[in-house]
Amino acid sequence: MKKIVYFGMIMAASALTSCDKYLDIKPVGTVIPTSESDFRGLMTSSYANFPAHKSYLSLRTDELLLDESSTDAARTKDIYLWNDQNPDPTTIAYPYLTFYSSIFYTNQVISTIDEKLASNAAVDQIKGEAYLMRAYAHFELLNLYSEVYSASNAGLRGVPLSTKIDLEQRFVPATIGESYVQILADMEKGTALLTVDDQTKGVNYRFSKRAAFAMASRVHLYGGEWQEAIDAAKKALVINDKLVDLNAAGSLLPNDFESAEMIMALEKVSVPGVRTSSFISPALLDSYLTGDLRKGRYFQKSGGNYVSLKGGDNRFNVSFRNADLYLTLAECYVRLGNTAEALKYLSALKKNRFTADAYAKETKADAGLSTAQLLDAVLLERKRELALEGLRWYDLKRTTRPAITHSSFGRTVTLQQNDPRYVIRYPQEAINNNPDLLK
Repeated sequence: MKKIVYFGMIMAASALTSCDKYLDIKPVGTVIPTSESDFRGLMTSSYANFPAHKSYLSLRTDELLLDESSTDAARTKDIYLWNDQNPDPTTIAYPYLTFYSSIFYTNQVISTIDEKLASNAAVDQIKGEAYLMRAYAHFELLNLYSEVYSASNAGLRGVPLSTKIDLEQRFVPATIGESYVQILADMEKGTALLTVDDQTKGVNYRFSKRAAFAMASRVHLYGGEWQEAIDAAKKALVINDKLVDLNAAGSLLPNDFESAEMIMALEKVSVPGVRTSSFISPALLDSYLTGDLRKGRYFQKSGGNYVSLKGGDNRFNVSFRNADLYLTLAECYVRLGNTAEALKYLSALKKNRFTADAYAKETKADAGLSTAQLLDAVLLERKRELALEGLRWYDLKRTTRPAITHSSFGRTVTLQQNDPRYVIRYPQEAINNNPDLLK
């Protein structure tokens, strides 16, 4: 384990050292891991280095209002106003290097584990997790800094791909299509290696088969591959299809790492700087109808405003959970014209989120919707169910890209419909270190 500590110290130091090009990751003098515990330590470092970017994404959506009286507002106001081009120097920068720090550990595992260890269930699991973490980091980079994947966008600029340890490599962005192919390839390799169906509570920040299927479902959903998203979601639900019933006394929040529906509790989706500088927007609060139990469970009044109860503690870290899969199935089925199946999954979720009377009304109303109206209902349900889990920005970006207006410190700014700022600009520090990012 001493070797892992040494390796981690080198990695952390290198990440803080300025250089003139590429990813700014220059580890030297590393000690190569040799034991199963060494490689597990590398994967633990990869998980620990994964950034908390989704918390900041919530500021860009219609979910939050900036609290101008907060001491943290100065650091988040330009995020809130979509000022990525020339933000105040105190503004929290969107992560870039931290993704590649996480990827570096996975590359170390993938490139050396077969040389040091014979294949067994534990070794294969670690290697599978490495492939999946590498895929997930690239997927999140693509979601932040590139256009949405589609056949028409495949040739556009994607993100730099890091799939080997080569300190002289130039990190020129691949195309979106090339990025997507790499993500899918890593997912396939990783999933085939996994030996753990479902991680136990407490270590469910790690990938399992259930998490791998959930990730595949999201990747295909965002890529508009509806049947593939359905197939992957169903594989995950075969392992565990439970939902938290908010009608039950003492029920946990669905995004609690110990909840029945949690799949993977990795990402911090509510960091202190965002929690202390924002309130829940009226637009989000007003979306919850009478009898919807989530309004009282997800939010709490604070003075004249509301704050979130879904974050502020590591127990609410979340990357994937079952409600997301139910909504993926509902959306994909309605997009394929199968409204009966869409209603089945939408109804199953609502039964666990509404009072009995409200659920009966919801079920009746949903049954009378047209296909287009049902799609809108499913997307609205995603807004309500997955609030402040960092997915709202991606949902807006991949669907209607609506206009949103934010006001703060005497400024009113509108993100126009189909605004180019739905693709976030690379952080200036990243551009300075790697001018190839703009090629």
